[in-house]
Parts: sequence; C-alpha cells; structure tokens
Amino acid sequence: MDFQWAIKPTLIFGALFSGLVFGFLLQKATVSRFDTILNQLLLRDFTVMKVILTAIVVGSIGIYSLDAMGIIPTFHLSKTPVLFTLIGGSVFGLGMTLTGYCPGTALAALAEGSKDMVFGILGMFLGSILFNELSSFLLPYMEQKDFAFQKTIGDLLFIPNWVVVVCLFLVWVGFVIGMKAFKNKKENCVSHS
Repeated sequence: MDFQWAIKPTLIFGALFSGLVFGFLLQKATVSRFDTILNQLLLRDFTVMKVILTAIVVGSIGIYSLDAMGIIPTFHLSKTPVLFTLIGGSVFGLGMTLTGYCPGTALAALAEGSKDMVFGILGMFLGSILFNELSSFLLPYMEQKDFAFQKTIGDLLFIPNWVVVVCLFLVWVGFVIGMKAFKNKKENCVSHS
C-alpha cells in the first residue's frame, strides 16, 4: 500500500479545512435540511439547484483558470463510460430521493443532529462495500473507451472550453434571474389572494 498521504500533513489539513468550509456553506444555504431537498424534488423551492449551479460555475471557472495558468499539473478527466455514469447517477438519484439527502448534505444534516440520516449513511457504507466486492467484475467494463472517453463538453461539441464556461455562467445568471422573478410572482399571487 502507498501511504504517501501520511507524509503530507498539509494535504490532510487542507482536505479537512475544505470539508469543514463545505459543510458550513451547505448548512448556511439550508441544503442540509430535508424539507429544502424535498421541496426541490417537488419543484417548489429551487435553492438546491441554485447551489449546485453555483458550484458548477465557480468550479469550472476555477479549474479552467488554474489549468490555463499552468497551476494544475494534470487535468484529470473521467475515464468512466457514459453508460456507467448514467447507472451511477441513477443510483445516486434514487438514494437522494429515498433519503432526501446527497452524501455531502447527509453528513452536514447528521452534524446538525438529524438522526434519520444515520440510515442513509449506513446505506452509503453498504453500497460502497457492495461496489468494492463487485469491482473486480465491473472494472473491466468500466474501463472501456466510449465516444466521451476523457473528453470535455467543449471537446464533444468542437468548441473551446472557455465558451462552455461562459455559456454555463449565462445559464446560471438566467436561472437566478428567472427564480427571482418566479418567487416575486408567487409572493404577489399569495398577497393578492
């Protein structure tokens, strides 16, 4: 086994610190609350979608900027075929629908004292163990190359990656403005009735 991580305590501290900040931000955005996630699934409250889109836009700008400046030594892209990505996303979505949390919000909810999430976390651990047991069978299939093998959206659409990032930013701006207008309209309808 490679225990190289033990030699670099700054990496461990950095991971713990960023996890703490991430959990704090999830809690502040109220996305670690069951009712917020349930209302997103029922299309009544779009806080979760706003947080996810914000994370995608900020992450995209950050990653591509760091890559352009040469700060990232290797730009890692997924090697997982699209079929297995869809299967994994479906399992993730099913788990989120059943528990009302994703892994990050589950841990934040547990830290807030939500005891119901204990079962969701147990499910995550059992799912990890099951995947580990099946991985020797699954990995040869998961390592097959498909049309999207290690390609960005820009590569697939034959456009520069910065164009995709700008488009993501514009989608985010449109979403935020649209949600604000929707909320104002909803509040006006409630106040008039």
